[in-house]
Amino acid sequence: MRQLFKYLFFPFFLIHSVLCIAQVSNGYFLKSKAGDKYFVALGYGQGTAHWNSLFEKTEFYDKDGSVINKGDFHFGANSPTKNYDICVLAPIRHVRLGLGIDFEFHYLSQLRVYTKTGTDYLLFDESMRFDKIFIAAEVPFKYESRKKYSLSWNMRCGWFGYTNVKRFNFIGDKPFPIALLFNTGLTADYEFYPHVYLFASPHMEYKIYDNSRTEAPVQIVHKIYSAAVIVGVRVDLGKLTN
Repeated sequence: MRQLFKYLFFPFFLIHSVLCIAQVSNGYFLKSKAGDKYFVALGYGQGTAHWNSLFEKTEFYDKDGSVINKGDFHFGANSPTKNYDICVLAPIRHVRLGLGIDFEFHYLSQLRVYTKTGTDYLLFDESMRFDKIFIAAEVPFKYESRKKYSLSWNMRCGWFGYTNVKRFNFIGDKPFPIALLFNTGLTADYEFYPHVYLFASPHMEYKIYDNSRTEAPVQIVHKIYSAAVIVGVRVDLGKLTN
């Protein structure tokens, strides 16, 4: 029950905060424009990610705790991803700004290990979840359009944590590493019911994890490049409450 409360509380906090900020920024007595939409969006996504990772001055373990490598270890990997996403957006001028959370699942089955003599492949079995918190911005190409469909450019930046990692030392132990994400893409939506929209959002994302400032001289660096498409439903709460 405590876990359920934690996951439900944060989305409701996002909705309340963004709507309040937008109301103050736009002013209660300003005439609303056609593009003034207060979106709450729920989405599901799938994609793929490429890892470029480096371990220095530490040991790399298998899932049973045995040492695979001592010292420096550089590898690349590909992993399928799936996302569960919630985002809240509100209009400020001609831009929609907001906050969101995203749960991103990865599964690694094979590593491409880079050595001085070339490359080798290592069978691997690791899954994990990244818990992402981000600031979002959406810029509609035609803000005041009254058509049922629209196209926007969106950007996200934020921080992520991780859970469900089986291997000791795969990501690091100490708190407060560098763990940042940057995301850009497009969002297309269609109003299939009054104030309710279907949307699709293809995007690309870059994540950087670096623990060197908290666990020196050990250094674990993960650079993760991903591409995915999130689809879902979003509701214009501003119109529903009028």
